[in-house]
Amino acid sequence: MHPRPGVIVALSLMFSLALAASTTRHHAVNPPAAAPSEPITSLDARRSMIVTDLALLEGFTFQRVLDQLIARSGVTNLTSVQLYRQWFDTQNPKPGLADPAGPHCNDFATNGVESFNGFPRRCPTQEGLFAATPYTSGEYFPIAVVNRFDQTPADGSNCGQYRIIFAKRMATGLRMHIILEPVLRNPNPAAGLAGCRPVAQFWADLTKVDSIAQRRAKLEQFYFDGIPGVAPVIDPDHFSPTSGGIRTTQIATVNAAPRMYQFHLTKDCSSGSCTLRFTPDVLPNMIYGDLFLANDTSAKTAAFRDAFVAQVPNLAVRNPNEYFMDIPRDYLIAESDPLDESKAFEYLKPFNKTKASAPDFRNRIQAKLTSISSTLTPEDIVHRAETQNCVGCHFFGPVGEGGTFTIPIDGIQHVTEDGPEAGDGGQRYVISVGMRDTFIPHRMQILIDFLNSGKAPVRSQ
Repeated sequence: MHPRPGVIVALSLMFSLALAASTTRHHAVNPPAAAPSEPITSLDARRSMIVTDLALLEGFTFQRVLDQLIARSGVTNLTSVQLYRQWFDTQNPKPGLADPAGPHCNDFATNGVESFNGFPRRCPTQEGLFAATPYTSGEYFPIAVVNRFDQTPADGSNCGQYRIIFAKRMATGLRMHIILEPVLRNPNPAAGLAGCRPVAQFWADLTKVDSIAQRRAKLEQFYFDGIPGVAPVIDPDHFSPTSGGIRTTQIATVNAAPRMYQFHLTKDCSSGSCTLRFTPDVLPNMIYGDLFLANDTSAKTAAFRDAFVAQVPNLAVRNPNEYFMDIPRDYLIAESDPLDESKAFEYLKPFNKTKASAPDFRNRIQAKLTSISSTLTPEDIVHRAETQNCVGCHFFGPVGEGGTFTIPIDGIQHVTEDGPEAGDGGQRYVISVGMRDTFIPHRMQILIDFLNSGKAPVRSQ
């Protein structure tokens, strides 16, 4: 059962005290904080997990983020406007509108069609026109900062993800969201997971800070200056191809499906002078939908079916918060909705279309489910796979065995810039019921477990 909704989502948990964390920090001012003398029994979700208060977000300007990325990269003769225009020039055919030497949407082709990773993509997009002009002050504004300590690996190879979500001022029914997903490096990797304790403690301590001014100062320090011994979140290294990334959600036509894209920051000094660019990449777990056509006999599709069947136990985890999949890059696309005639992010439609004429794929999924004593159906598994791509995270509904996955706002968003509500510091942006009652309580329990006993994070949505 999930907690009742409210301004504060509190979890009452009792744990045994454990775990000393007296290791030497790699470049710390202070050693990692010890386990609390008193168990943490509750946290304020809107202070320690997701912050959408307008007063707290004022310092998180789009300009400040881009300027900091450039400054910390060490690249000279580059402005935030140039970096922004190059970013969206990736959605134009070369030579583009801003950076002829940068990546463009027609750099690759498959059978004469613009592609990425061997799968189709739109070229150009309507948003490619953003590359023609600078952004204006206030055009992009922050709507959330999000604590994803729950994304910390059990081995402490990093300390999780700390997101910032920006929205662009658009006409009604259109959307442009930029989701920064930096992965924070462990400040004391020799200590393993314990090296991440100062980061976890920082977020937990925000619950006790009643002053809006103090909370804002602490958040800005964490993101832009770093807390003692821990690098600032906004650093190009945290957005590299081997760490975090930047995702966009783009709706350029009213009632159209959202199109999502993934980018990394890439620094290149091979020509003598260094450059910093946004580079497109595949979307994690965004499988090309036609790979679920069971009657496709191509070698690539057959190999995908092998990889997917191997994921069935991960997708069959009973708790909707904890099931997952890790699909190899070979089967992933760079744009969530590249075709007008079909939706590449939908998997059940092609699966159901061909399962009767080519039943082997369904039979293999069922055999794997039977071997692990799962009562889920193959159709449940394929639908669960849909929820693991970046469009499916915004789906909602039953996922088998009595579980329900998310309840987004207006069927699409989990945070909206429309119609702010009252918070403890004035107006704040609204979050979805699914985020409030399902995702955040689970993530918060992970944080509390770790701080109270050192328990490693478990999988979470």
